[in-house]
Amino acid sequence: MNSNPLAKPGRNEICPCGSGRKYKHCCADRAAPAGAPGLQQLLETARHHAYQRRDFAAAEHSYRQVLALKPNHAEALAGVGQGLCWRHRLAEGKRYLARAAKALLRQADKTDGRVLLGFAEQMQIWGDMELALQLARAAVKSMPDDASAHYGLAACLQRLNRTDAAMAALEKVLKLVPQDSGSHILLAILEFDQKQYDAARQRLEQVVAAETDTKQLARACLELSKVYDKQKRYVEAFAMFAKAGELQRQLPEIRALDADYIFNRIELFKRGYSDDLLKRWTPEELGDALPAPVFLIGFLRSGTTLTEQVLAAHPQVLTSDENHLLEELSAELAALAGAGEDTPAALRRIGIDQARQLRAYYWRRVAEEFGPEALRKRFVNKVALNSIETGLISCLFPDAKIVFALRDPRDVCLSCAMQSFAASPATVNLLSWQGVAAQYAAVMDLWLSLRDRIAPAWLELRYEDVVNDFEASFRRVFDLLGVDWRPEVARFHERAAGRYVATPSFAAVSQPLYNSALARWQPYQAQFGEVMPQLARFIDAFGYR
Repeated sequence: MNSNPLAKPGRNEICPCGSGRKYKHCCADRAAPAGAPGLQQLLETARHHAYQRRDFAAAEHSYRQVLALKPNHAEALAGVGQGLCWRHRLAEGKRYLARAAKALLRQADKTDGRVLLGFAEQMQIWGDMELALQLARAAVKSMPDDASAHYGLAACLQRLNRTDAAMAALEKVLKLVPQDSGSHILLAILEFDQKQYDAARQRLEQVVAAETDTKQLARACLELSKVYDKQKRYVEAFAMFAKAGELQRQLPEIRALDADYIFNRIELFKRGYSDDLLKRWTPEELGDALPAPVFLIGFLRSGTTLTEQVLAAHPQVLTSDENHLLEELSAELAALAGAGEDTPAALRRIGIDQARQLRAYYWRRVAEEFGPEALRKRFVNKVALNSIETGLISCLFPDAKIVFALRDPRDVCLSCAMQSFAASPATVNLLSWQGVAAQYAAVMDLWLSLRDRIAPAWLELRYEDVVNDFEASFRRVFDLLGVDWRPEVARFHERAAGRYVATPSFAAVSQPLYNSALARWQPYQAQFGEVMPQLARFIDAFGYR
């Protein structure tokens, strides 16, 4: 529901419900029972709630009334699905979105190509890339001379690691719009993935020289830094990703973010979690027979996505991609305790019955978001920066298992500085060299202050050990999870190829393990001088000296 891809059609356009009839002869004139709002009125009400008020629960109610009148109405199915997804009920929401997509595809030849393309973008957002691809292809068929349709197709193909087909689609875009910067940048990314470094460099240098839009220029600079790095032009690479960060910090949406937010939270948690609070209840005292949760945490770019993909290749394990489960749990805790954002204070105010209630809430939300199978398998909640929520995990889930991903702090900082992240208070500091090091130090200091005092069993999984001795490293992980070793997990990349992975590592995890990402920091030793005072302690603590 973010850009209204299924907006109200004109009276002579094809009705979005999938009937194939003109709108004026279909839903526009559908009668309602006496005294009840008509279908068109319900749609207008739902759109008002969704797009003007951003009240997705109210929009869902109106869209469900539409479905009571017309069960296969594509806009209503999409509206219910998107509303559910925005409220993090992904499992149910995706089912509605899939029904909406299939309704549109059944009438693709009679549906406006812009509608197909808009909904393809929505399906990408919510991770159903195969249906997104079908919709994008239908949009291209409907609008063969529309550059945006070919670009949408290319974006789908890229996320599915179908590089050759994505490049072909972008070539069609550039025939239609030769100077389109976004298409040149995406094509350069694909050339980079194909190791066509000279072609990618020339393309990106042309964009950097000509582009005036700050956001596109920042994107081009960042991608060019990666090319320079591969070509061993390290001074230029560092200058280019520094420029990209500087440009991004000028954007209004970035300037609006609170750069102190995560540091304030970490300081609050360092002060607030006493030994007694971290181990307030034992699993036996809680005694609710719920599954023991598993949390895969660490710092960004430390190997959490690789670890998640390996675990997901085990038939007894179900893993999550990025999610908001602990954020929602914290909000539920705050509501119960009336303690605002002070999580340690809130935990002190609740009793054991409320703790059981919160544990049940967590697993109910897991089932809503990832389906009932998550309660039958070993469910692994993977969100890297849930590492700052270790105290909350320890207090409410003393039976939990924690896998903490580690990587050489210098490689982590370099990788973060050369990566594009969605803008948020948790990533805004990663737009500067000093900010990356400061946030890394704060997060890892919190972990070191808590790890030996928490109740859950934990292990630190070093990326370098995974690369050098995969089986031994993951045998430890599966032992912690209480599942048997399965040799097929070593073929995780075969499973990942062609699948949607939400994090920036989606291309890397579709390849076999490689060691070229080890010690990447060494050519940048001169640039590390200014941040080494912040990193030195952690280099020693984690054995990377």
